[in-house]
Amino acid sequence: MCALSYYLEAAGILTTGISLVRENAESMQPPRSLWVPFALGRPLGKPNDTAFQHRVIDAALSLLAA
Repeated sequence: MCALSYYLEAAGILTTGISLVRENAESMQPPRSLWVPFALGRPLGKPNDTAFQHRVIDAALSLLAA
């Protein structure tokens, strides 16, 4: 995913991602990444908690404006 982010960014397309493993995000250094402390397979948090999931997505997208 990180290589794709760099490719898209080089083409002028902003990217952001959600990372479940902080060490991976730190070592790969994507252009923008939101680290979340959730279980693997649940990057947006608990299932069926749509309000919280929207907040996670909003936080990731807000990195594009930073």
